[in-house]
Amino acid sequence: MLLPFFLRQNQMVNNKSNYKLLFLRGLFGGITMILIFTAYTLIPLSQAMAISFSTPLFMYFGSIYFLKEKIDKQKTIYMLLGFILTLIIIRPDLNLQIGSIFAIISSITHAIAGLLVKKLSETENVVTLMFSLVLMMTPVTFFPSLYVWDTPSDFMVVFLLIIIAVTATLGNFFWTKAISMTTITNLMPFDFSKLIFATFLGIIFFNEKIDLITIFCGSGIIVCNSLIGKKISNEKE
Repeated sequence: MLLPFFLRQNQMVNNKSNYKLLFLRGLFGGITMILIFTAYTLIPLSQAMAISFSTPLFMYFGSIYFLKEKIDKQKTIYMLLGFILTLIIIRPDLNLQIGSIFAIISSITHAIAGLLVKKLSETENVVTLMFSLVLMMTPVTFFPSLYVWDTPSDFMVVFLLIIIAVTATLGNFFWTKAISMTTITNLMPFDFSKLIFATFLGIIFFNEKIDLITIFCGSGIIVCNSLIGKKISNEKE
């Protein structure tokens, strides 16, 4: 999907010194994928999701420490409130298992990969960042997959895998583009809103039930995101 766009560029990488960072980004991205999918098989999905929502926190405070982004008290409060509301919605089982450890490590490696994307976006375009991710992640994920590989024979499974590939690529494109256009401290609080979309998709496709706590906390997350968006808008003015 990305190869035609990548080949149209005049040069592969704008800054030759970025090869090391591109490799590390792909390495951490591959490790993240392996760990989180393994965690999904070992612990309840709600618990894995709850832990994964610590990624925005790691990225938020990591950007302040490593990238020297300015800390904003209001955004930090909204960020922490969004995280708390997310945990209330998911209400995970807090028993620490090996799957939980995998999920925690994947959140950290995902945050590191995100910080590397932000650093690389200063000199590299989105297509380069995305293509290099696929290029670097392929060997990282290929060899472990050989131990569990099962060639799908059901057309529906193949179709769903294609849908996953397309939507994941589009999601990664917009996420990478967003990181390149604004600060991580501005962006990360909005990451909690994906739980709202996941909830509605669960209702539509899996007939999942929604309770008052989910409605109340989901509304709170929307309000937090709206307040952050308004603050960012005021800062630009």
